[in-house]
Amino acid sequence: MSTLISKLRARLQDKSAALDTLAEKAAADNATAEDIKAYDDAIAELERINEQIEREEKATAIRAKLSKPADAPAVDPTAPKTEPVLKEFNLDQQLSLAAAAIVVGKTRGEHPLKVLADDGYGKLADQLKTKAVNTLVSSEGGLLVPTSTPQGGIMELLRKQSTFIDAGPVRVPLIGGRYNQPRGLAGATASYVAEGALKPVSTPTFDSISMVAKKLAGIVPLTNEARMWTVGDIEAYVRTDLRSALALTLDLNAWLGTGAGASPLGILNKVGVQTVTASTYITGTITAPTLAELDLLANAFILKMTAANLYSTGNWKWVMPYRTALRLSSMRVGDSDGQLAFPEMNPLGNGSSWKGFPVVITAQIPTTGGGTTDETTLALVDFGHVLYGEEEGITMKMSDQATLDVDGEGTLIHLWQQNMFAILAESMHDFGLRTVLAVVKSTIRF
Repeated sequence: MSTLISKLRARLQDKSAALDTLAEKAAADNATAEDIKAYDDAIAELERINEQIEREEKATAIRAKLSKPADAPAVDPTAPKTEPVLKEFNLDQQLSLAAAAIVVGKTRGEHPLKVLADDGYGKLADQLKTKAVNTLVSSEGGLLVPTSTPQGGIMELLRKQSTFIDAGPVRVPLIGGRYNQPRGLAGATASYVAEGALKPVSTPTFDSISMVAKKLAGIVPLTNEARMWTVGDIEAYVRTDLRSALALTLDLNAWLGTGAGASPLGILNKVGVQTVTASTYITGTITAPTLAELDLLANAFILKMTAANLYSTGNWKWVMPYRTALRLSSMRVGDSDGQLAFPEMNPLGNGSSWKGFPVVITAQIPTTGGGTTDETTLALVDFGHVLYGEEEGITMKMSDQATLDVDGEGTLIHLWQQNMFAILAESMHDFGLRTVLAVVKSTIRF
């Protein structure tokens, strides 16, 4: 900075200090024409000094350029940093620059956005926002994200497909959270008797189908900043993901719920369902049954159902994991070049059937059970006797006033105080069987 510029700025500061006093006199009720003229003259002088400073700054810049060799780039040292030649940044470039700014920021002790601005990426810094859900942990949103993205939103999580409701159980309402229906357990008997002989006496027995609403729920808290700053619509994403999470949990428990605590008991775990011992029919390699052994096993399932007076209807469906479906769909007659033994089996589940009955293929049936860690379940179910008791479907609620106990041990989130809101999804339902004989299951290893 030149000596003249320093003197001019000192003079400008001195004149500015006296301006307030002149302004008060000029604005007073008894102000004279001389007071007003003195105030106007002071403003005019300040403007002249400011113009002198600007001219001298330009002259200083020109002198700096002339002092450099002819082949040196002419750069004004007083000019602000400019953007690089690359004006538009694609998503990969944005993320790379943001990551670099985070690393450099840690070494300088500066915010990443300031690093970008100081290093000539001011426009990019303006396009980025810092979004956090409480802790600035990257997996929870504490990273630099664009305010818009070519992809148009947030990619949904990969969720396993729900299958129980699609299988077509009988839906019944839970009144007051309960469903109780008496049913006959053992019926009367009759037999032929000789003349004068005693006629048989029998007593029918009864029990009841009982379902009690089990509450399935989930809450996701978010900061209001997350709603404003994140890529896409984070609130819509969370609502959709919560619905999927509830449907996924419902699906798992509908098949294999343990009934422990507040959880429902799944239909494959109901007391009294029929079972088939696979090793009775698969006498060779248990993990690679032959076609003949599979026929014997499947027939055993079907005969169990018919022996219970459950006759073949459109409601009979096989339930199996993807591994079993893939094995069946890949089996061939004869050798590996033979025709497919079960061409009606689609390992993806669309329109599959086996032994003439539709197949429900679900990822909810585990394939890592037992001591051999490869056991799974195969079932034949008459869905005309499967009940889905429903108090309410999935409902969504939002609050910015509640206090949340995150871990049940007193770790509290005060939504209003912490500038947050929470989305709640819940459903109430239970699963039942009109008769437990409508389910036949077996533990298999293929």
